[in-house]
Amino acid sequence: MLSKEQYLGAVAERIQRSGGRLNTVQIGPSAAVVGLFTESVMMSTMNYCVVAAAIPEVTAPALYDFTGLATQHARANVMGTVGWTAASVVIAGLIGDRVYPDAAQAASAKSGNQFGGETRMVAVDVSAAQMYAFVGGKLWGAAVQGSVNAKLTFCFPQPAEVYQQVQWAQSQGQQPPMPPGPPGPPPGQQQPPPGWQPQPQYPVGPPPAQGPPPGQHPPHYPPPAPGYPPQRPPGY
Repeated sequence: MLSKEQYLGAVAERIQRSGGRLNTVQIGPSAAVVGLFTESVMMSTMNYCVVAAAIPEVTAPALYDFTGLATQHARANVMGTVGWTAASVVIAGLIGDRVYPDAAQAASAKSGNQFGGETRMVAVDVSAAQMYAFVGGKLWGAAVQGSVNAKLTFCFPQPAEVYQQVQWAQSQGQQPPMPPGPPGPPPGQQQPPPGWQPQPQYPVGPPPAQGPPPGQHPPHYPPPAPGYPPQRPPGY
């Protein structure tokens, strides 16, 4: 059976494949996959923000709360001024082992018109292999609506399609796509292996005695002449 983590990994892989800037952002209680796109449609700038997270059960209140937080994140990262020449489209999806009927109805409902933007909600039930979302036409901007529908259905495919991809990847000995984890250490810095303990630093003694520098020799005195009396201290 397809897991919600595998489906979330497929969403992240499709965001990257379509040229989106992929990040992992904490949205509410969940670590969400966020993809940012900027495209030009009919002389207008389309700012897409695709946000997805995996939770155990998807309810309508949870979907509304998640969509609201995703919209706030999208507005903080939008490029350009939203209005007549730029649009902000937020596609927020929750993936769960179960989707309640109220969440499925909320996701499938026709989204309301917004000035310079649109918000779509997606609910994915991996156990029932169902994806709930509004994918249809509206009165304004047929070209824009077609672009939004294409982005939604590409980033949130049917669970059966993702399951076939996972099965094929496993048959080929490949690792199925998984959602990105938390960021690792900075480049050039490696984590020590588990159980590693730093070695104590012992004091180092004085360096060993060294001979004269190369090319130099100690002074050499010739022996005394024969019969020369040895030196004695006075009063000896």
